[in-house]
Amino acid sequence: MRRLILISALVSLSVAAAHAQVALYVTSSSARFSNTQTVSTSFWTSSIGGGISTTYIPMGPVNLSFDLRGSARPGTPGSDTGLIGVKLASNAPALRIKPYLQASGGYVKTRSVDLVTSNTLYSRYAAWEILGGLDYPIAHSVDLRVIEFGGGAGYHLNGASGPSLSLLTINTGIVFHF
Repeated sequence: MRRLILISALVSLSVAAAHAQVALYVTSSSARFSNTQTVSTSFWTSSIGGGISTTYIPMGPVNLSFDLRGSARPGTPGSDTGLIGVKLASNAPALRIKPYLQASGGYVKTRSVDLVTSNTLYSRYAAWEILGGLDYPIAHSVDLRVIEFGGGAGYHLNGASGPSLSLLTINTGIVFHF
């Protein structure tokens, strides 16, 4: 009986793996951070981002995927992000576009300048973000990420007091499907 259960589980995993699709993406990412420790309290950064999505439940015209993403903008002001989430995307053949909605959580680190002392201030946050966007197929396995908007919040990890971080992101890029 145990062998039958084990064999059934392995066959189910094999079928799921055969249907899995991986997408790698590279984006130009702009982010606005509010309620940081700077005197000005908000700033914009532009960075290079990217990630990987793995479809784990194809459901006809929609897919449910795991998504791992990050971005980095060295220097001051700057930021580093790392988020993992769940993505629900449409892949209906009748639509020429591929809309999606995603919920992610993870880590954000900001670097900003104190306008009074000119010192660099570092802040670390546990963060969440809700994202939505549109991908447009331009080749068999390549999509243009036309636009992606996100909004969320962060909560201090380094013991700093004050309001939580507000986060707004705008991304565009290219997606490769394998």
